[in-house]
Amino acid sequence: MKCKSGLTFILALCFSLSFGQAKNNENSKRAIICLTYDDGLESQLTTVLPQLDSVGLKATFFLNSIQGSSQSVIIGQTPEAVLGWTNAAKNGHELANHTLFHACPEKIGWDKSIAIENYSVDRMITEIKTENIILGLLDPNRKERSFAFPCGNFLIGDTDYIPVIKKMGLITYARGGGDSTSIITDFKNLDPIKVPSWHVWTGTTLSELIAFAEKVKKVGGMGVYQFHGIGGQIFQISKETHKAFLAFLKQHQEDYWVTNFSEAMDAVSKK
Repeated sequence: MKCKSGLTFILALCFSLSFGQAKNNENSKRAIICLTYDDGLESQLTTVLPQLDSVGLKATFFLNSIQGSSQSVIIGQTPEAVLGWTNAAKNGHELANHTLFHACPEKIGWDKSIAIENYSVDRMITEIKTENIILGLLDPNRKERSFAFPCGNFLIGDTDYIPVIKKMGLITYARGGGDSTSIITDFKNLDPIKVPSWHVWTGTTLSELIAFAEKVKKVGGMGVYQFHGIGGQIFQISKETHKAFLAFLKQHQEDYWVTNFSEAMDAVSKK
């Protein structure tokens, strides 16, 4: 019986390794698409997550501070945001760090108290650490975090704080900004802490979303979409457009590997 059990284990292990290798080979033949969403907006909980889950696609959500129970209608009741993001993590979506208060330049409308001009490197590091703790409570199974620079800014004054967060090991990968030409093809020279993305602006159409994906497919590269509001809120595109784009990706799975940001970066780091 012991020999039989041992043989069964070895066969199962070989099958698992072979399946994993086949899966990796299959993924390597497809263009990589990362769907990322910033700021933990309500429309992402009410629209994006249900749409993603309905077609079985996974995404990355770069979150800021989360409302606690004091914001609930009933004191002591789990707030919808906490419940929603916890369930998102359980369903296989990646929860990633976007700092606590999302500091941006005062000149684009940020209040002085959270404007980047009034930040120190220490304050930024404290925010990143704190947000990691919050994410750990929402998603305890993920031990490492990706990061997105608020407003694509990695400078505090004249100081680049990237070397600090790298040295401290606070994050694994980081997403920056970009536009509809930001397609990644040179994986060997890709800086994993400055990964470009397409900031999808208000009113972007379905044909524009698809066109970007097709460019990525043509060059066999990776494309990172940076979404915000879907059907409402900031930098919004319509929920119908978003739903149709997800359907397109689902229908063309032979061409695209749609995965979360960290999983994509793990894969391209090995290229």
